[in-house]
Amino acid sequence: MKKLILLTGMLLMMTVKSVFASPVAPKIAPSERMAASEITETFNKPATSGSVPNLEPIKRMSSSEIRETINQPTTYIFEGVKGRELTLSLWAGQLTAELYSPNGENMGVIEKTDNQWIGQLPESGIYRVRVTPKGETSSFVLGRDFNAKWTYRPDRAIPIAFREKEATIKLKMSGYQIQPITVPGKQGQTIMVTASNKNLDLAIESPSGQLLDQGGGQTFAQLPESGIYRVIVVAKRPIKPSIRVSVR
Repeated sequence: MKKLILLTGMLLMMTVKSVFASPVAPKIAPSERMAASEITETFNKPATSGSVPNLEPIKRMSSSEIRETINQPTTYIFEGVKGRELTLSLWAGQLTAELYSPNGENMGVIEKTDNQWIGQLPESGIYRVRVTPKGETSSFVLGRDFNAKWTYRPDRAIPIAFREKEATIKLKMSGYQIQPITVPGKQGQTIMVTASNKNLDLAIESPSGQLLDQGGGQTFAQLPESGIYRVIVVAKRPIKPSIRVSVR
């Protein structure tokens, strides 16, 4: 009886060995295993807006000036001819503008401290100006001219007498010239600027460099802070205008 039990046990052990000797799937290291909860989370996880790229706007620079307010980097394109001289001028607002050639070369950067870029176009094709606002939003005026060189005159203070609310200044300007006029202002006041010639472009900049308003022949704005404001006068041809500035 004992021999029968022993023989039966040996046969069972041989059967078990033959089963486990058959091919099995490769072992997975503990670090490579993924819990069932992780698998479920991976497949059921919704797509987030952050996974979708935020495309920058691309606009055609169809006129000689860009007058816009932007809240994100924006690219402006224009056609250029090899050998032509180009002047890009920033005369109002705060931004960074990068100029790229048709083959993608960065030709220069325009900022408020530099104001303009002048140079010859190296090739014919589509040029790009990538404008990046400084701050959440930026209002600006950026000019594009061929064969025209803008000049910037030093800031000139307008002589508003003590206890007076307005004054008039006479200017003598050549073509493609920019004349900033400084005037003190207090938060909550309103500044109005009127030129004797409506063909002049005018703009008002805050002490922090924000473009408040711009227009032809006249402009006005409510002052958001106290400090020294800049009234920017832009002449595209020789002219002798009178500029009246009122702060109330």
